[in-house]
Amino acid sequence: MDSWTTGNVVDSNVEALASADMMYLAYSMVRIRPAIPDLFVVQRLKDTQKFKGLDMDTVLLQFWLAALTGLAESNSANQRLLWKSLVFVKIPSIVSQLYSNPEEICRVVELSLRHLSFYRGILNECDECIAEDGSSVPIDVLKAIATGCQAKGLIRSNELDIPNGVSTSQLILGDYDQPTIEAIEDLCGRALSDFEHQEKLVDKIIQVCEEASNRNDVSMLSKICQTLDDNPLVLDLINLLRSPSALLIPLESYVNNLQQNEEDDIDTCNSNLEGFGIVLILIMTTVRRYELAGCLDTVLKDKHGFCYLWLLRTSSTIPPMSLSSMSAEMHALMGRWISALFDSMGISDDLIQTSKPQMLLEIAPSVFDQSLAACHAGVIDSTTLNSGLDYFLQPCLLFVLIGVVQYLCEEIVFSTPGSHATASSTPLPGSSVGQSILSPAGRVISPLATRGGKPGNGNQSSSGGAGHGKSAASVLMLQTSLKSLLAGESFPFRLVRLLRSEISAALESLATENDHQMGIIQDRLAEATVNYYPWSNLEPYEVNKLAQQSSLSFSSIVSGGRSMLVARRERGLSVFGGSNYHIDVDLFRATLTFLGPAQFVANILEQLLAAAQTPHGQRAAELGAAMLTTPLRDSSDQHLSPQNLLWTLMYQSLWVLVPGKLETFQQGKVLAQFVGMSLDLFQSRTYLQHSEEERKREREQEQAIGSDAMDVDPVQSQPSSSSLSNTQGRGGRNDKTRSRQQIERDAAVEPFRLMLDQRLKLLSPIAQDRPGFEGFVQGITHYQERQAPLPVINKFF
Repeated sequence: MDSWTTGNVVDSNVEALASADMMYLAYSMVRIRPAIPDLFVVQRLKDTQKFKGLDMDTVLLQFWLAALTGLAESNSANQRLLWKSLVFVKIPSIVSQLYSNPEEICRVVELSLRHLSFYRGILNECDECIAEDGSSVPIDVLKAIATGCQAKGLIRSNELDIPNGVSTSQLILGDYDQPTIEAIEDLCGRALSDFEHQEKLVDKIIQVCEEASNRNDVSMLSKICQTLDDNPLVLDLINLLRSPSALLIPLESYVNNLQQNEEDDIDTCNSNLEGFGIVLILIMTTVRRYELAGCLDTVLKDKHGFCYLWLLRTSSTIPPMSLSSMSAEMHALMGRWISALFDSMGISDDLIQTSKPQMLLEIAPSVFDQSLAACHAGVIDSTTLNSGLDYFLQPCLLFVLIGVVQYLCEEIVFSTPGSHATASSTPLPGSSVGQSILSPAGRVISPLATRGGKPGNGNQSSSGGAGHGKSAASVLMLQTSLKSLLAGESFPFRLVRLLRSEISAALESLATENDHQMGIIQDRLAEATVNYYPWSNLEPYEVNKLAQQSSLSFSSIVSGGRSMLVARRERGLSVFGGSNYHIDVDLFRATLTFLGPAQFVANILEQLLAAAQTPHGQRAAELGAAMLTTPLRDSSDQHLSPQNLLWTLMYQSLWVLVPGKLETFQQGKVLAQFVGMSLDLFQSRTYLQHSEEERKREREQEQAIGSDAMDVDPVQSQPSSSSLSNTQGRGGRNDKTRSRQQIERDAAVEPFRLMLDQRLKLLSPIAQDRPGFEGFVQGITHYQERQAPLPVINKFF
């Protein structure tokens, strides 16, 4: 028997079947990282303890078992990295936030780990799984968990009889204060393997970015941003352990504030522009990789800064700016760049030194739009056009190609000969779909127009004016320019990765037969993105099969856990999307995204009522409530938010879809349990925002108190009556805060509870003759009996 355990001997091969709600939470944390904040997880654990009537050590045991199950199911080193980080680092970090009493938290964690030591089956499976990574030092999973807990002060010395003991090492971060490129690579590499110090290493990466941004140290900042862009697993790790804003805000500040200095030499200016591009690419990579475009207001700080406004404007499309909407400075800069590109003058040092990178990025699509118009009008030929594009392949100007490639891809996708498609479905106010080199009145507005054109073509625009499709010749010119640019050896892989969605969409609009350039582009696209997205499914989901697949997945999770997935593989049957996880969060997310809240809730109800007639009704209610109340999208998408899912359930699906299928008393009881759990577990966006603000204030107060304590004479450090009263005062404030938070949670679900009460009054007369309704009414009545009435808010303020 393992020496961790005490007391009676038990079976060491106890089946590790964690509760469905904890399984869903753990899998969502790893797969949908930024969408689930720490505060949400902490509150979910407390809610599970409260509403299930469990001890916290049992809740933590279930949480660890769920994470260990995900680790055991991982089939690649990249996926295992995040699961190991969850098991060894993230869960201890979450647990450390549960209680303020160190004695209590240590007691709970120690008891949970003693229970966990009995589950040798899943522990041994994880040990074998990790051994496949080829680490020079074998990792004992249980010991690694204890090490992570000890690093957080969650277990006491000599309280657990750990085999071979737990040894901790000291981390010296001084080598990374002024790091070289080798030190930066070492810092990022160590963060991927040193789980004992992983949080500190991640914080150090963020600190290096902050300090380099504050010093305007473009060399240092570009080095670490380039390293992070080349190592997406480090980005995944940062966004698992910290919020996206921790990294993005320092980078945002640099992009907003960088200015060229005319007194700097050309090498310095080129370096600044190159660094600007590298930082901007990392910001865009982060926003796209974790789908943060809809919640920029929560991950960026300056709502009026260039970075926020530019990302907001270009999150979906990037149309050229209207010439009439440009400032005089922007108009002049565009003219200078067009002249430099196509008048054989070349890009002068003065142009580089005086160009604001933010402004250059904004006008880039317009520069190319004007160039295409000139080429179509015969002002310049295609060779000259492509030569001008090649200028932007210089390292200092690569960031300009972001807008150019986006513009080209969108023009190709949305423009077909003779159609009324436009380059953007939502053009900027006052802009036309494509800007001519001449205004409607014939006034010259572009430097290219002064060079004349072919007879009869002088007034043609690149897109034929707003509301008109491009000609076949214009579309062909767009395609030729894009292929020439992407197939060139100088086009960087990191831009291929960043713009893969736009490029892939454009490729679908191009003919590929006997096209050498297309073959090169497709190969580069595959090479640039291989292993970059470790969670990509082997098979794409088919939208018309999503409802069926998600229903079958729900049923298999409820009835067999992992066994159903293993059985399908052993029999040679396909697994949805080729996923190796028995809880495929991506499948549920795709169902919600493409089929909408109504179908998503309908699937849950259908499978819930079916499972209610089996011994798995309880597990179905847990899984359904977890799916309904755990965010699968970022907080800005209100249509797909838990709040809207709950509204869909309570005001639509429950009364439209269920009545005809509610047959047995047991079905009614399980349905009531599902509804009650959904209301209990729901955390509104407002509640999470207020909780985060409150936590931020508490941290600031603690830092202020700690700063004051450093100034106290050690001889006079005995607690005074005033310090005791301050401590008591903080306790009173904490009680007040908890009361206010509970009121906020109750207020969010009170409309649903009132509606339920009204419906029950209508159902009561007919419930006696219909067992299903009788079970539902009885279950909801029991739920209401244990709910305290919403108190008077003024009592607590």
